[in-house]
Amino acid sequence: MLVAIGIVVGLSAGFVIVLRQPASPLWSSESSGRLAAAHPTEQPSTRPPEADPSARDASARVDAILDRVSTLRRDGKLAEVIAVLQAAIAENVGIQRLHVALAEAMLESGRPNDAYEQYVQALASGERTPALEFQSGTVASSIGRNDRAMEHFAAAQAQDQSNPEYPLFLGQTALLMGKVSEARAALARSLRLKDDDARAWGALAEVSLRENALDSALQQVRRARQLDPRGTVYRFIEARVHVRANRPAEAAELLLPLDAPEREAEPIARLLADALTMTGRGDEAARVLAASSDRQPNNAALARDALVRAERAGLNELVERLRVRTETGNP
Repeated sequence: MLVAIGIVVGLSAGFVIVLRQPASPLWSSESSGRLAAAHPTEQPSTRPPEADPSARDASARVDAILDRVSTLRRDGKLAEVIAVLQAAIAENVGIQRLHVALAEAMLESGRPNDAYEQYVQALASGERTPALEFQSGTVASSIGRNDRAMEHFAAAQAQDQSNPEYPLFLGQTALLMGKVSEARAALARSLRLKDDDARAWGALAEVSLRENALDSALQQVRRARQLDPRGTVYRFIEARVHVRANRPAEAAELLLPLDAPEREAEPIARLLADALTMTGRGDEAARVLAASSDRQPNNAALARDALVRAERAGLNELVERLRVRTETGNP
């Protein structure tokens, strides 16, 4: 199976985009190495393939290569898959489905930068379908090429205005790049096509929060939570709205019930500590940050901030443990 790639935003940036696996693989072993009919394999010929023996022979050669790749893939021989495809591309210049197959093999082998280069080659060697643009965009975003990701998502949307995923990912990427007005417009388009997607409502709430439109942000994030009650990210966004609106008790109520690994993630722990401090519960705030520091002992900034909270709360035992961590770097 293709490794899932998507857009990830750290909670420290204020928002985590809830992911799905991107566009279904354009090539897979289940399809014996053949692209779906909607995705052309070679540059169009001026004559139908059946009337062009050379094109028919070329297609048959590519079929044979991808059949061999399918067998190697089933046997777990990923390095050989890559080698075979690289050699095939060198001998069969401009065959789109070979580039797509190699891109997906590169993803599976943990080489997203190389995968993206293959997707670029695929786009240059055949029809730039919406699905291929979208897949290229998800990989571009995964390697931090958000400018290119926006181009791909915009191209996908321009060709197919019926798919809500395209403006959704475009809006999320615009949000990553701080293009708030573009993000709002794209997310609105996505919601017009599919109004029950928690990801779109959550992203729109983040847009409203950045614009300090707190009432709108609260309505939008609560809609997201209604659609996805287990989504921690939506609790986090709503808690941020409450803290911004000077309702720290409501924020703490949202975050305290989280399981320890989620509650002690640094961005959530920091927000929870702020909410607790605002409600006069400084000792609890210190313990929350200390627990987060315990989970990330090499995070010097977090340890220092936890130490300051512990000193203010007079938690001497905690102070000594955190001071050792900040002074020596010893977990």
